[in-house]
Amino acid sequence: MKNIILSAALVLMSLAGIGQDNYTIKMNMKIEGLPAEYAAYGEQETVTYIKGEKNKLEVTSMMGSHTTSFDGKMYTVLIDQMGNKMGYTATKEEMDASNNKSEAKPKIEYTSEKKTIAGFECTKAIVTSVDKDKKEDQVTVWVTDKIKSDAKKRGRGVVNLGDLKGYPLEMQMKKMEQGAEMKITIAATEISTEPVPDATFVLSTEGYQMSSYKEAMEKAKAMGGGR
Repeated sequence: MKNIILSAALVLMSLAGIGQDNYTIKMNMKIEGLPAEYAAYGEQETVTYIKGEKNKLEVTSMMGSHTTSFDGKMYTVLIDQMGNKMGYTATKEEMDASNNKSEAKPKIEYTSEKKTIAGFECTKAIVTSVDKDKKEDQVTVWVTDKIKSDAKKRGRGVVNLGDLKGYPLEMQMKKMEQGAEMKITIAATEISTEPVPDATFVLSTEGYQMSSYKEAMEKAKAMGGGR
């Protein structure tokens, strides 16, 4: 259950922009249908910082925070769950290898529907993919071509957006987890194009129990989760 909660947030990290543009994108994420013990994760705030190839995602909820930053060379991931602080670092090659999964590209249908989200005109698209159990998954996406996003560098996370053109500013999807159907909605509320300082992508690991990427993945696998 925690895996799908974190993966939903990390979808945003995998959409990081390219080029020399600067963006600070604030979003709300709502997960409906969670069991009572995970209800506090149902409302989350996210902030994504983009500066060229550098990017950082901050996710906060009532239960704590999850921060992932890429400074152009290394990834640093910090997790604080009600005071239990842990984290890991990974090279770009390690993260790219984990994202390079053999999945069929989804079908993307662009519609003629338009709407403005946080000041950016978006087009509605329907992304349909088939999972490993041959079950069809469908995601409704509102995407803008005004913010650059490199489909080749996207991670998979909880949703495969394939070669979707542009940056999604709103997504709605349904997922089954442990017999429960959950509805996940992610929507941008504010976007700034002010320059992002390089210091934004440098994280302090003080107070966190850090490990290597390999150790973190082995632990996650043992617990039945993943990045």
